[in-house]
Amino acid sequence: MSGALSLDVLKDRNAALLCGGQAASQVCDKMLTVGLVWVLLQRASAPAVAWFLAVSALPHLLLAAHAGRWTAALGPLKTVIAADGARAAVFTALAAAWPRVGADARVPALFLASFAANAAGALFNPAIMSLPAALAAPRRVQALTSLVDASFALANVIGPACAALLYPRIGLRGLLLVNGLSYALAGVLESGVSARAAADGGADAEPADGIRAVLRGDRLVRFMLGGFLAMNLLFAPLLVFLPLFARAAYGGTIGTLAWLESALSGGALLATAGLSLLTLKSGLGARISGGMGAMAAAYVGFTLTRAPWQGCLCLAALGFFLAATNVFILTLFQTRPRPANVPVVMSLVNAISTASLPLSMGVLGLLVGRFAPRPLAVACACGLALTTWVVASDAELRRA
Repeated sequence: MSGALSLDVLKDRNAALLCGGQAASQVCDKMLTVGLVWVLLQRASAPAVAWFLAVSALPHLLLAAHAGRWTAALGPLKTVIAADGARAAVFTALAAAWPRVGADARVPALFLASFAANAAGALFNPAIMSLPAALAAPRRVQALTSLVDASFALANVIGPACAALLYPRIGLRGLLLVNGLSYALAGVLESGVSARAAADGGADAEPADGIRAVLRGDRLVRFMLGGFLAMNLLFAPLLVFLPLFARAAYGGTIGTLAWLESALSGGALLATAGLSLLTLKSGLGARISGGMGAMAAAYVGFTLTRAPWQGCLCLAALGFFLAATNVFILTLFQTRPRPANVPVVMSLVNAISTASLPLSMGVLGLLVGRFAPRPLAVACACGLALTTWVVASDAELRRA
């Protein structure tokens, strides 16, 4: 793949406002997530954490059938602003009320706040994934998508570290307040984005089709959603394999696990930052196939490692190519359908990303007690390699 370096996306006012707000809010949201999990482990139990994550995912699934059309009707930009405003209200209100919430009611209050915030997130996610296509010229969509993804990758790298530093000083109430204020800041910055009509929505906006009509109308979108689902199902178990490899395969400690997770997140951050500056000349189909192939090779390599440094190298490569492939696939979904249908496709992408984790974890939970971690990891990696071969063999994708 050859490409040309371009700094245009960094000079764009819209990109700076959008990504600046998202970087701040996502870092703070990651801080709060770490703090919430820690509090639930202290005040409830490990199963409570699993239930908390399930409740957080539930709104994304309940609203999946409607989120795309609602986003198209309101407009991606207005949806992003409204969703960030709603989440700001939820977290600042809970922070203000926290001293008056009884000890027995605090865990239910956290569950309720998470459900409400994720209801807004169920609209935010398809909107933010649709927004680059509505704001940028077609040749700049990949760059803006990469820059937005870099904001999320940055949060995964520094959010937990910030939580470890701030939680002992300001507690959970402080993290709730900081997170609420960060969402308010994001909403203010996003309000300064100059949107084209496609991002504004309103009465004159072109109506979106239903999910069935969108899927029937484009075979390649339907095919790639299936590939994206398979990729997510096979990659999700890595969240379990990392601690198992750190402890059993490498004989390490929690510090070993931290290095492995940092390598994965660091590779993703490097890829998204790089793709925001680099314009690739190869076709989109070739980028998707090549990225998936490299990702599968890095996954297979990780399953064969015997030392932590080897695992870190493979995970850095895996994170890099996973993030790059996600950007390429999102770019296909942003540019292939007609503009009004992009949020509909992105609502399906969000539903797949949300549902694949508990589904994959459920199957893995049945197998991990019967088989050693390494053979299971090898099977998932080989499954990803097979998925790559199926995707790369598609003639329509090769022409994309």
